[in-house]
Formats: sequence, structure tokens, C-alpha cells
Amino acid sequence: MALFRFTKTPKHQRFSYKPRYWNPDKEDLERRVAAAEDNKGVSPEAMKYRIGTSMRRSYRMGKHQRSSFNWRYNLLLVGIIATLVFVSYYILTVYLPEIKEFLR
Repeated sequence: MALFRFTKTPKHQRFSYKPRYWNPDKEDLERRVAAAEDNKGVSPEAMKYRIGTSMRRSYRMGKHQRSSFNWRYNLLLVGIIATLVFVSYYILTVYLPEIKEFLR
């Protein structure tokens, strides 16, 4: 066998490409706009696709966004309940004596 070689065996080439800038939000927006243009029809398949993509997107929504949405919803719910309690209290204090007198 050959103990000495006159040429070197080439080593494998390495490829390291580092992009300068990548905006995932812009890429997602472009992908959604292209999909919307493709599925503008009123066909059932287009509707299924739109519903499915919106459900997937909402599921992938970040935890922070979900918690802020929950916070807003809970705050609105507390406000509505407080308003109903105050209105009920007002109605009972003002009109309950009249209702009692009417029923006697």
C-alpha cells in the first residue's frame, strides 16, 4: 500500500451563512397575504382553510398576549358585575318600599 501520498485529501467544506437581518413578523404577514389572495373565494375549502389558519395562529399566540387578553376580559367582567350590583341595590332601595305597599 502507499505510505506516502503526493496530494492531500481535501477536507469537507463548511458552510456558515449568517443572515444580516430576518424579520419573522414580516415574513408571516407576507405569507398570510399571499394565502388570503389565493383563498379569496367563497368556497367551503377556502373557508375551512381560513378558519384553520386563524385557529392555529391564535393557539400559537404568546403567553404574554394571552394573559393580557385574560386580564382585560376579567377587568371587564368585574366592571359589569359591579355595575349590575349597584343598579340592583339602587332599584331595591328606591322601589322596594313602593312594591311592599302595593302588595298589601
